[in-house]
Amino acid sequence: MEKLTIQDASRRLNISQRAIREYIRNGELKAERDPDSEHGRWLVVMPGDGWEDKFKTYLDELDNSITRWWWVNQKKTGSVHYLKNMGIEEIMPDYLCGQPAENLWPAQDHTQADRCLECVMLATEQGLPLFEEDLAEG
Repeated sequence: MEKLTIQDASRRLNISQRAIREYIRNGELKAERDPDSEHGRWLVVMPGDGWEDKFKTYLDELDNSITRWWWVNQKKTGSVHYLKNMGIEEIMPDYLCGQPAENLWPAQDHTQADRCLECVMLATEQGLPLFEEDLAEG
């Protein structure tokens, strides 16, 4: 059973030290005093494989529910592209085909004909969801 300082557990689990402390208070993570520490620091008992931060789980579920297809310009012209990565604060979109863009504009009412052919092919090859139910009639 691996035990890490709160700071190291924060890095390993990729969550804030504050979140680590809250999980400890709520009993969702276990911790114990370090017997070798002069000041009685806490050591986090690292959870097993598959443990995930609730907020990250929520963001992943939200991310999966949002359409992956976006316009690359505010005028909504040209093709819609498949967004490969969606972060909390997406500044520079990362489209499958490599199309550069400075921002995202939603493409909820696009048709299949609006889609970038390269993005469609890459998404299909990678088994990524195409969200056919989000396509507009036409």
